Amino acid sequence: MVERHFRYVLICILFLVMLLISSTQCGKNEPNKGVNSMDQSVAESDSNSALEYNKIIGKGVNIGNALEAPFEGAWGVRIEDEYFEIIKKRGFDSVRIPIRWSAHISEKPPYDIDRNFLERVKHVVDRALENNLTVIINTHHFEELYQEPDKYGNVLVEIWRQIAKFFKDYPENLFFEIYNEPAQNLTAEKWNELYPKVLKVIRESNPTRIVIIDAPNWAHYSAVRSLKLVNDKRIIVSFHYYEPFNFTHQGAEWVNPTPPVGVKWNGEEWEINQIRSHFKYVSDWAKQNKVPIFLGEFGAYSKADMDSRVKWTESVRKMAEEFGFSYAYWEFCAGFGIYDRWSQNWIEPLATAVVGESKE
Repeated sequence: MVERHFRYVLICILFLVMLLISSTQCGKNEPNKGVNSMDQSVAESDSNSALEYNKIIGKGVNIGNALEAPFEGAWGVRIEDEYFEIIKKRGFDSVRIPIRWSAHISEKPPYDIDRNFLERVKHVVDRALENNLTVIINTHHFEELYQEPDKYGNVLVEIWRQIAKFFKDYPENLFFEIYNEPAQNLTAEKWNELYPKVLKVIRESNPTRIVIIDAPNWAHYSAVRSLKLVNDKRIIVSFHYYEPFNFTHQGAEWVNPTPPVGVKWNGEEWEINQIRSHFKYVSDWAKQNKVPIFLGEFGAYSKADMDSRVKWTESVRKMAEEFGFSYAYWEFCAGFGIYDRWSQNWIEPLATAVVGESKE
């Protein structure tokens, strides 16, 4: 009798120990908590959930000409806190924040990021998250990397080592985009060698965070098939769309030679079918490789006539929705912009072409 009682007590103790271990493990698997946690159903989804994460990017806008300038304000734009509330109320789900980290690092290894700049980026990210926006931060305008990828590739690795560690405890609706528009001497071959090295460093501190990989050749739609994917279930592939270039960049002063002004886009059936053909090319590859697609940039410069800009922008946006791509318009309040920061009004009907009818 005593022996049976002893066995019963021992079994109870073992059962309690197992419950305690199970409870501890569940706690470890909870999603990161930060300024704002993403939807619980997404946070608890399994490793095949990149498609679900892509959906929370949804309708996005780039806050360009600010943190990717040589210094914030150099190109006329500073990111104001109230922008994020304005963007959210207009119906956007996300913001992409281009950042020129390379202008704010030490010259020698370990290429320390200037602390004040890092805190400025943190402030911007925090304000966006507080407004329930998904946030994408990238590396933008690292000009030296375009020219000498063998020399500066490791610098990109070290930049991301620091960014990843700094934001490792942030909620899962903060996404990392390794590098904007690999091109020039950073060929497809070089890019396919470099980005996995960066991804590996990110995964050391952020094993489950979504990471966005740009297609080669300026993230051109035709170059997606040159991208060699690594075995990682938490990546999204991005391409940018500015076709036809002589329309979207007419009068662009930074293009040499500058495309002449006066090119129309009428939204005729053949023009729309051209967009559909390009997007289908990307979509077919994406389905084959089981990877979601983010249209990271599209837009037409303000030198084009408004009617053409509206027709083109709405057509591209609707095509992205048709193919299930998330997107971010280029950009919020500068040369391609949809918001007039001086009058504090949306530029219509262009803003509606980007995001659809206002929810206000």
